[in-house]
Amino acid sequence: MSDEGSCVTLIFYRINPKWWKEPALNLASAVCQMSNLTHCEISIGEETSNNGQTMKNVARVFNDSVGVELVERTGRNPQNLFVQLGCSKMAEQKMLHYVRTQCVGKPFSNYAMVRSLVWPRETTNESFFCAELVAAILKVGGLLDGNCNPGAATPEMLHRIYSPRAAVAANPVLLRELNGGGGGSATTSAGLANGFIGNVTPGERLAEREALLPAYMRPGAAPHTTGIPMARHPGAMALPVAPSAPVFQPARRRAGSPPRGHFQAVNRDYAPLGASRPGSSGASACSARCVTTGGIQLTMDSLKMGGGRCKVHPR
Repeated sequence: MSDEGSCVTLIFYRINPKWWKEPALNLASAVCQMSNLTHCEISIGEETSNNGQTMKNVARVFNDSVGVELVERTGRNPQNLFVQLGCSKMAEQKMLHYVRTQCVGKPFSNYAMVRSLVWPRETTNESFFCAELVAAILKVGGLLDGNCNPGAATPEMLHRIYSPRAAVAANPVLLRELNGGGGGSATTSAGLANGFIGNVTPGERLAEREALLPAYMRPGAAPHTTGIPMARHPGAMALPVAPSAPVFQPARRRAGSPPRGHFQAVNRDYAPLGASRPGSSGASACSARCVTTGGIQLTMDSLKMGGGRCKVHPR
């Protein structure tokens, strides 16, 4: 059993753009975390129901009298984010056993939620808030380090840790529909006969699928509205055409470097060693190695590595 693969799906709720309609607790959570993620849940395993239209074994807790519960969910709220992580079948069974025996029915703790940001408590399994419940389940399944304290978890922290490790970041129910597989254990014949699957009409399901496609691939999309050349084939969706010219033009060549200075030959008028220039005495000569060039007079004594001093004479 331990060699069989399974998964867990973390479900995060983003605050609605119409934030004034959100409960006060969600607004307080968003402000304290400086994040728009205010709630999280966890779906344990890959089991589905209702012909694959719902996720089974979703553990969650709200600020109500119900407390921790294990429910079925479709996850079709557009404000949800999904992070799916792989695990073993044994880890899945451990997490389910922990939720059913130690978590279900335990109350929500506002006190623990407030303390998670300033002075986290140690999880005692007597009460939970949403992120603490998810972190405690992940810790039991070996997906969170054993030294971590679930009482310090927040939705933003969990998303930041696990989103880079996600195997899939989409609604598993919707992905199952797009792949054409139900995955459910039984088919509701009455629901299919009435045109409803999972309380969602075929038109609603089609609208959901189209929302996942890019605008230029949706049926009836006009090529000129997207700015992308399209090729349309009878009975098929529009596909982008490969551009004949490169989309990205090469960068303009950089101008050449500024002209570099050149050394001039300073030894054209080199005087023999010990000789002086005509019309000058030996005492006032440029040390017998003086070379005169336009602008600067440079003596060969200045190139000595020994003790001599550099002699620079005015013109």
